[in-house]
Amino acid sequence: MEASKVVTIPNHWTSPKYSLGQITKQGMIVGVQYYPPNNLLTGLCTESWRYAVLDKNDFSEVAHLEEEKIHPLTPIELRAELEAEIEAYQCSVKY
Repeated sequence: MEASKVVTIPNHWTSPKYSLGQITKQGMIVGVQYYPPNNLLTGLCTESWRYAVLDKNDFSEVAHLEEEKIHPLTPIELRAELEAEIEAYQCSVKY
């Protein structure tokens, strides 16, 4: 059984819009990184979250995207993704 893990975000940070393991149109979120305001790495005056997304077409490729470039799946798209994944696992178990 997998142990539950809790991540605590400091009160002065904004909360990320998306979560680890969430499936998006770009793929699955496998990492989240916070950039504070006036960060030299981003050159942005505002704070931001960046996400590591495992490409849904190439599982060896990870893209690092800003929050505004992430597009969540609609409920219908998410259901279709989950049903396809369940079917693939069921087929692999049969043989």
